[in-house]
This record gives sequence, C-alpha cells and structure tokens, in this order.
Amino acid sequence: MREAGAPQTIDQIKLYGAAAKWFSDVGVPDETTASRAADIALRAWVAAVESPPGPVHINIPMREPLVTGPMPSASNRPPLPAVGVAELTASDQERFAGEVAGRRSLLIAGGRPPAGFGDNAARFAATLGIPVLADPQARFPSPHVLGHGDLLAAAGFLESVSPELVIRTGPLPTSKPLWRWLESSGVPQIYLDDGSWRDPLAAATSVYRADPGTVLGALAAGTAPAPGEWLERWRVADAAAAVAVAESLATEDFPNEPAIARTLYRSVAPGSIIYSGSSMPIRDLDAMAGLPREGVEVMANRGANGIDGLISAAGGAARSTKRNVVVHAGDLSVIHDSGALGTLVRLELPVTVVAVDNDGGGIFHFLPHADPGLVAPEQFERVFAAPHGRDLIAIAAAYGLRSGDASSAADLQAAVANPPKAPQLIRIRTNRADNVAVHERITAAVRRRLDM
Repeated sequence: MREAGAPQTIDQIKLYGAAAKWFSDVGVPDETTASRAADIALRAWVAAVESPPGPVHINIPMREPLVTGPMPSASNRPPLPAVGVAELTASDQERFAGEVAGRRSLLIAGGRPPAGFGDNAARFAATLGIPVLADPQARFPSPHVLGHGDLLAAAGFLESVSPELVIRTGPLPTSKPLWRWLESSGVPQIYLDDGSWRDPLAAATSVYRADPGTVLGALAAGTAPAPGEWLERWRVADAAAAVAVAESLATEDFPNEPAIARTLYRSVAPGSIIYSGSSMPIRDLDAMAGLPREGVEVMANRGANGIDGLISAAGGAARSTKRNVVVHAGDLSVIHDSGALGTLVRLELPVTVVAVDNDGGGIFHFLPHADPGLVAPEQFERVFAAPHGRDLIAIAAAYGLRSGDASSAADLQAAVANPPKAPQLIRIRTNRADNVAVHERITAAVRRRLDM
C-alpha cells in the first residue's frame, strides 16, 4: 500500500532519520513477527536507555482490516535480562555464574573476537570443564577447543548429547548445521557481546552486553564445573570425526575443495595469516582445518559475508602486520578484486593467493536453488553458478604476478610452506558439481564413525 496513493498510508521508513537512536520496520503481523516481538521490544528498550538515552522508532505496518483475530503467543520463554555495555556489576556476574554452574554447557564463539578473548575463554572453559566450538577466526590453543563442530552438528551429534546450556559470543557461527541446531534445539542460550546485537535467530534466553573476554575471565574461578564425563564425550567424538575426515579424504582424488582447505591450513608457515574468502573457502576451513595451530591466524570479511575486496583486505593485513599472508580465495573473489593484484605488485607485498577455480559460484550447489524442480538447470547455471570462463593465470600475469597451477597436495604444500619474496597466485582447478558429493561423503563418514 505504500507509494500507491492509499488513504492514511505514508512511507514511515526511518521517518525520524538520525534523530532516532534505533529503527526497526517489523513487518505486518503474522507468526514470524509475533515470535520476534519480545526480541524487538528488548532491543528497543536497551537502545533507548543506554547512555546517552534517546528515542527509538518501531514501525508496525498493518493490513486492513485492522483486526486479525487471535495471534500466536510471542514466546514461551521468560523475559530476557539485559545488561548495559558498562562492566557487569557483582550481581550481574553472580547471576551469570548461577546460570552456568554445574550444567552441561557448550561455549560457541563466532566471528573474530576482541584481543584477549582466547586466554580468558580458555580459563573459563577449563574451570567449567566444557567444550568450545569456535569459528576458525576464534579458535585458540586449548584442550577444550574442538576442531570439527560443523561436522559434529551435521552428523547429529549435538542432538544425541543434549547440552543443557549454550553460551554464545560474537555473530552467528559460520557452520550452517550448527546455527540451525541453535535455532531449533530449544536449549537455553546465554548471548554475550559487547554492544552489538547479533542474534538473528532470536534464540537467546539471556543477553549480557559486555566484553565477552572480560566477562568469561571474571567467571574463570569459583564457578562449579560440569559433570566430569561431559568434556570427555565431546573429545572422543571430535577425535572420531578427525579420523573419519582423514580416511574419507584419503579415498578422494586431489584436488577437491575440502582437501585444499585442510592442506593449506596445515602447510602454511608458522606465524602466517590465512585470509579466507567468504562462500565456500571459510566454510571448508571451518569444517576441515581441525584443531588450531599455534601462531597461525585466520582472518575473514564476515560482516556482510561478501566476496568483494578480499585481496585488498589481505594486502592491508600484510602491510600492517608485516606477516606472511596466504589468501584462500574462490575464483569469483579473485575476479571481483583483480585490480588489487596490481596493488600487491606495486607495494611489493609478498602475498600468496590460492585461487580455488571451479568456474563460478559453487556454494549455490548446496542450496535449494540447485533443485531442478525450483530452478531450471540452464537458469541455475547462468544466474547462480555464474561461470566466468576467465583464465586466472592470464589475469595474474597481466598484473605482473608470478603464477602457476597446483594439481597435487605436494604442489600446494610447496607453494605455501615458505613465505614468498614477491606476490604470487596459485590456481587449483576443481569441479563444483563434484564438490557437493565430496562433502556428503565426508559427512557420511563422520556419521558412521560416531554410529549416529
């Protein structure tokens, strides 16, 4: 009805502009908006009262007639406690400690956490005796950190162990099976983040708005641990998943995309940064990298999860940190930021770009778009797979990069094991249709190992 001349209807989107501290257009009343009502109300209240306090604007469009009959209950959970962005008070910490004490808990860390998070989270997990599932950017050396959370979730392990509580930090985890479990499990979830509001699942049952590392560090002593067998059960499952991945990849022809991610992570020189592209590269690193390596850091542009600017960002990381940077990129990421290859040469940044070339957008083969009953195959190929038909070696050469193909695991190991003296591009050709089957076989192997 907007912009159609309807009586008593105007465009109210961000009507108050910058005068409102926060704005939400919640959508017309239905089951979805009803289920999110408590979260929207809480976020509006927090935004309004946080320093400096100010107005918020919630826009609620209605359809005629303005009476729709009984609506479903907004939520069957208790009201969410919310804490301001300042330090948690003693009573706040006491409440948090009471929520986690003695329970079969799971710490899930998404995205790239602030400095100091790893040390504090390691002490917290050790005190409580709980496992940690973390994105590649958030993993830290600790006997509590597991390496195969994505595959454990995909294999159904989380349903079998039934955690009593989840403690979440940062954005949603990269693993879709993991966040799908978070969305549907019904397990209470404590969400801990410093000023951001990154709970698109609306699954949190407690919200603490403070620095995650600081809070976990403060609770790393004196909190009652989980039952003794809890952590060991996860370790056994994670070890079984590692064996299943190794055995499954041993039967697959190289190159394949899971093996590329695993080989790259295990082969880069100590002290390196792996700058991962969005789409399949970060997902393969998440699932296949395994346990964290001391001194090897993973970075990724996971704000809007886009592919643009990947090589530029990696060049910035190399320039600012003076560390060896290896880019784990899809072919479309390289093409969209190909101009940055010239910048690497001009600034003499010794960055290695590992380009996984499957001639298009391989992630869509994993999504409903690939169902021929929904999208005709020729339309899927043109619009979603988007084959580019470009020669990445020729593009790199045009910008003055040394470049070449890697067709074996040994080739890839040799290309990334030692920091280069000049920028280089390594192309590895894969087949995006076969890639789906490889992932399915790995997940099936994990499921068999776990006897799920």
